[in-house]
Amino acid sequence: MSKQIKFSVGNVERGYKSVEICVDGDKVTYKILRNEFKPVDKTPKLVTIDRLEDFDALDIFAWEKNYVGDKTSDDLQWSLTLRDGDKIYRGRGSNAFPATWNNFLDWLDALVPEMKFIDGNRIDGIELILPNEFLSLTRGGETLTIEKISSTHTYSLGAVGTKDFLDVCQKFFDALEVTDDTACKKKIFIRLNRHDETTTEFSTPYSEFAVPGVVKFADEIHEFAADLAAEIFAPENIRRIDADKIILCKVQFSGNYKSYTYRAEDETFTVGDIVDVPVGRNNDVTQARIVDIGYFDAQDAPFPLDRIKTIIGKHAGNAWENY
Repeated sequence: MSKQIKFSVGNVERGYKSVEICVDGDKVTYKILRNEFKPVDKTPKLVTIDRLEDFDALDIFAWEKNYVGDKTSDDLQWSLTLRDGDKIYRGRGSNAFPATWNNFLDWLDALVPEMKFIDGNRIDGIELILPNEFLSLTRGGETLTIEKISSTHTYSLGAVGTKDFLDVCQKFFDALEVTDDTACKKKIFIRLNRHDETTTEFSTPYSEFAVPGVVKFADEIHEFAADLAAEIFAPENIRRIDADKIILCKVQFSGNYKSYTYRAEDETFTVGDIVDVPVGRNNDVTQARIVDIGYFDAQDAPFPLDRIKTIIGKHAGNAWENY
């Protein structure tokens, strides 16, 4: 029995990706209707695919008819119609998705790779190597593995936990800016395997000074493996910024490329964070984005400290509302 699928996803600013698919046995015919604002070839294409069981496992007929999430500045809408014999599913959503949504996009991306339903920059695997220790995790797997000299530790995260873990990694490494820390001899080697089959590799001193925000990252990772006994990601083993260091952040305001310097009292700030800062004589609270972070001895600060205002904290609302 054949299946007919019509799917669309996107928004008015980026455009929509739309495709029609007909599944008949192990033969699949698809036709691209729209690919954002790019020109498309609407000629139907016939392919053979061996992942039809993956599509059946999505259990789309159990999806709800309507998914609604919070509005954002980059709203994402989608609609799906599935006909399977006499059964019909029609559903749609805005910034909200069914539980098997990511598996559905993976299936579509493998079937119609030219549409790039998955961002090629997505981290699909991560390897972290410290002396005598190795951590690895791949998307699609459900276990986090840590190998030590004399033992191997495996932590079950489940499919959802693995996705959440890698999403945390994505946010962290996308915003990561590594600086040097000559006082720290311990190095960590990082390998990121991306969806487009490219690999990013680099090493850095394993310290808060060299990788600002790594302590916060380590704390978040422990939410996924609370009993993580190995040294990797153990916050107490990270070389912290000296307590007497002055943290200065350069920030930019929406629509203004000039940067302004503020002092920070929170070591977990990272480049890209949206923060609340005092502005003007009345210290009106305004949002700004951190674009650079520096650590100084008090005598080496580039400005008199009594002239530098202090960041209030991370913005508690929609971090992207003005950007």
